[in-house]
Amino acid sequence: MNIQNVLLNLIVFTLPVIAGGYIFVGIKLLKQKVDGHYNYFSAIMFFSAVYALGYFLSLNSLTIETMIVARNFENLGVIAIPSCGIVYVSQLLNRKLSHKIKYLLGAVSGTLWVIYITNPLHHWAFSQIDLVKINGFAVAATTKGPGYYLIPAYYAIFLIYTSIELLKAIKTTNYEQLKRSYLFYFLTVQTSWIAVIIILTGLDKYLDPTPIVILLLLLIFGYCEVKNMLFRLEIDRWKRNFIKIEEIAFLVNEYNEIVCLNNSASIFFAGKKESVHEILKILDHDDHKRKPMKIPIDNDAHWFYVNINDFDIKRKLTSYMLVDFTEHHQAEAALRESEEKHRLLITQMAQGLAVHEIILDEARKIVDFRYLDANDSYERLTGHKSQDIVGKTALQVNPQMDKAWIQKYGQVAVTGQPIHFDFYDRNVDKYFDIVAYSPRFKQFAVIISDMTERKKAEQEIRYLSYHDYLTGLYNRRFYEEELERLDIPENLPITLIMADVNGLKLINDSFGHLKGDELLKKAASLICEGAPEGSVIARLGGDEFIVISPQTDIFEAVEVINNMKLKTLNERIDAFDVSISFGYEVKESEDQDIQEIYKRAEDDMYKHKLYESASIKNKTIELIMNTLYEKSGREMRHSRRVSELCKSIAVAMGLTKDAVNQIGAAGLMHDIGKMGIDEKILNKEGPLNFEEWLEIKRHPEIGYRILSSSNEFSELAKYVYEHHERWDGKGYPKKLKGPEISIQARIIGVADSYDAMTCDRSYRKGLNQRAAISELRKYAGQQFDPEVTQIFIENVLMKEN
Repeated sequence: MNIQNVLLNLIVFTLPVIAGGYIFVGIKLLKQKVDGHYNYFSAIMFFSAVYALGYFLSLNSLTIETMIVARNFENLGVIAIPSCGIVYVSQLLNRKLSHKIKYLLGAVSGTLWVIYITNPLHHWAFSQIDLVKINGFAVAATTKGPGYYLIPAYYAIFLIYTSIELLKAIKTTNYEQLKRSYLFYFLTVQTSWIAVIIILTGLDKYLDPTPIVILLLLLIFGYCEVKNMLFRLEIDRWKRNFIKIEEIAFLVNEYNEIVCLNNSASIFFAGKKESVHEILKILDHDDHKRKPMKIPIDNDAHWFYVNINDFDIKRKLTSYMLVDFTEHHQAEAALRESEEKHRLLITQMAQGLAVHEIILDEARKIVDFRYLDANDSYERLTGHKSQDIVGKTALQVNPQMDKAWIQKYGQVAVTGQPIHFDFYDRNVDKYFDIVAYSPRFKQFAVIISDMTERKKAEQEIRYLSYHDYLTGLYNRRFYEEELERLDIPENLPITLIMADVNGLKLINDSFGHLKGDELLKKAASLICEGAPEGSVIARLGGDEFIVISPQTDIFEAVEVINNMKLKTLNERIDAFDVSISFGYEVKESEDQDIQEIYKRAEDDMYKHKLYESASIKNKTIELIMNTLYEKSGREMRHSRRVSELCKSIAVAMGLTKDAVNQIGAAGLMHDIGKMGIDEKILNKEGPLNFEEWLEIKRHPEIGYRILSSSNEFSELAKYVYEHHERWDGKGYPKKLKGPEISIQARIIGVADSYDAMTCDRSYRKGLNQRAAISELRKYAGQQFDPEVTQIFIENVLMKEN
């Protein structure tokens, strides 16, 4: 048997199949990128296919010319393999080659190929090529030149580079799987030296080792690459499932080495004192599925739920997922400690606390929960006694309970996520602030706080935002919103009724704001009684009210106002009448502006108020004087004496009869402002203190406000306001001086002071006339007008004697 012929036949008939296999594997590998770059082993497969096809064509050549062309095609594949191999090995070992080196490798392959295809010109590679037929196949009989050995030399460079880089990688890597893989590549590559030695020693004339070695290496390397490709596919599959989850997840090979991990795992393993191997040893305990794992990390204990899966049994890949519940575990521990140390505190705290455990059915669904404990405050707030609920389920305690509550609390117990919400319990008519949390797995605790008062306060605030605090009617804000809402064609005609309480300011100044508030509330009640059903009644502010009556025409409006007037006719607050002025206007068509209607209703009301208010004010002033006299008989007697003295001085000064009467009236009412002073101060027996004296000094201003509100008494208001001014400008309230003070006020000042000096007080006896005259003369030109003082002494007091 001719072994050479057998091998030759074997190679020839398998070359097309081998070439097809190279192309198929090359295409598969080309689709799998390595770190975003194309896998250069696919280029080796493509050029190996070129070599195999060229070799096949060469063996089947019929002429020497055809064989040379085929051998040139064959040499293209052989020469390109080392260049692609260097780039591939660099890629395999993560050694970055610059573009210049890649271009240089391409140039070397191109140069060598040019040398071979131009051999007929220079005969550097082969000095002679003859065609020899062996068993029907064409075999080249060649005489080799020096250029022939450039290819083996280039292969030797490739093998040396590859061997050195693989040895470096074996030495530096810390991963056992990579180390074994690199060692396998290194030993496989060394078989190529056989072909190089055979060619360099010239033994290839008996047997060409090149196709056999290339076939062997590519089979082994191709197998490894396909295996790596499948491995990377598994890695990608793992990444799709775990790379984006928040839990710690990583993939481990058979050597307990992490081959892939997500961001959470990268953070977890970064900078740990414990090695990954030690942590994995802890995780591989058989009891991890029965209870949480405690893993020491940087001298701290962390607690994890561990999930371990055989991700790929064939490739011995194991997937780990760790769920860190350290904080939850610490919270549980803290809760247990708190329960132990502060049991009494929890029992006595103001908030209600109840602990429960959930109940699951056979399908592991939450169907109920059971009361485990409850403190005293829980009993007080909910009305459920501990002895009646502990040990019972929620549906036993309350069969009508909404199942949604069971699910809501059940999720807290299962997930550990707390919830916080408000709840109104109709059974006890209370609002509760509820916090539910999970002290341990499948349990939840509920803390309830009574927020009924706060809720009522919030409702009160909402009420006051649209209501007048005094009368309970709607306020201006609500009125404006309602007016806009009701101003639609369907509500035509719309009547606006304005109402104004007469004499409110006068009563506030005289009798105090409490009496004025009483008047406003009475007026609001009367307006509500007379308003049509469906009307909106609001207090606009101060003494003004408004009524919005949809679908109310002018005839109905007049009837409503007449009805309101009848209701107020005989109404009184203590001694004074309740008087309200009304005005109205009706919007009858859509094109009318509602604000213009409001303005007309207001004008109509003020028109009626002009004469209605004057009458009530005059009556009120008369009532004020009578009330003041009722409060203090001393003030009544003093006012009458001062009035007579004023008239006597006016007569002595030669004033007209009207002026005399006017000054007499002013003297009578000069202390009307004391109506606004506390009765205790007015009737105090002893001297006034500083604060009381400051209060008394307010009475000229109060008197002015009272009298100026009425046209009839507006002139007298000025005299009353100035009657405590001094001739030297040291009086009050405006510190007027000399002639700046009205003559009427100067007369009242002299008469008022004289009567005060001569009247007895509980804490002193009054002066006699001689002593009083002496005081008048002493202060004439300082406190008193000297001319008025002189006329009073000589023409009034002296004449009486």
